[in-house]
Amino acid sequence: MPGTRALEGRVVDPLDGERSARVEIENETIVSVTPIDADSESGYIFPGFIDVHVYDESETAANGVTGYLLTCGTAPPEQVAAFLRDRGTDPTCLGVHLEGPFINADAAGAQPVEHVQPVDLELLESWLDSDRVRLITLAPEVEGGLDAIRRIAESPAVAGLGHTRANYYTTKAAIELGARFATHIWNAMSGFTARTPGAIGTLLADERVTLGLIPDGRHLHPVTEQLTLQIAGPGRIAATSDLVPPPHERPEDGKLLGGDRLGAALVRRLANHGLEAAATMTSLTPARLLDLDDRGRIAPGYRADLALLDSDFEPLETIAAGTSIWRAAE
Repeated sequence: MPGTRALEGRVVDPLDGERSARVEIENETIVSVTPIDADSESGYIFPGFIDVHVYDESETAANGVTGYLLTCGTAPPEQVAAFLRDRGTDPTCLGVHLEGPFINADAAGAQPVEHVQPVDLELLESWLDSDRVRLITLAPEVEGGLDAIRRIAESPAVAGLGHTRANYYTTKAAIELGARFATHIWNAMSGFTARTPGAIGTLLADERVTLGLIPDGRHLHPVTEQLTLQIAGPGRIAATSDLVPPPHERPEDGKLLGGDRLGAALVRRLANHGLEAAATMTSLTPARLLDLDDRGRIAPGYRADLALLDSDFEPLETIAAGTSIWRAAE
């Protein structure tokens, strides 16, 4: 149960940066962050990681994740309904991300193309009525796609664009109607050339859109990752894992089936962009996307969701709402 606790280490806050500090927790809330002198080799205290694209939730707590969206891929309607009904009771699960089925079959990627279907507004309404759906990925160019985005934008859920071949004009229309997320930017998405910016260029250029990016070293070339960060900045990038169980790629064609690391492992890769930027992309930006105003920072008044890592970014402990939910074996 939550209580009173004090932690000391190298605190990494998305806005205040890195400093040695003592973090005081009372019940579920951070009450103070006080500067101290600490060894440069002491461990890190990050805000708990938030991931809006997780298929395999089995290792979330062990990697510092204190909030995630369990993802359902493109599937028949009855399977989606069962997924929403049987989601489980993990308190760190913030809801469901539906990746499909209203996507472009020509950009399905690893999604099963046989289950791609046209937009069905009644079906969409039933999903939104479940109160479990927080994010829906769809292609705006499919028939009824813009109508679906308009309806999602009227709900508490987020409309995400992905698995799409949309051109500039359709992508821009989707943003004007309320689309606010790009699902794994660059992957399964129309690119841009000198005179055709496509979905990627349009999403990169519009500051209203949060960019989901998989920084696992496999989904993007390092130059692509670097350019995205330079263009959009960490405040617009939500690091996502797209984590799936093994295998992570198809042996016959090498097509990626999903991500192979999350949480602390992504921070370890993002650290070369700066720890403050890494904390922003893994915590604050996704918290803001989901309107979680009390998460994503280590500051007084914020919920005590914390990821404790050693000096090599290996997980030591995960704390959610002031309660330890995972601790490394000693």
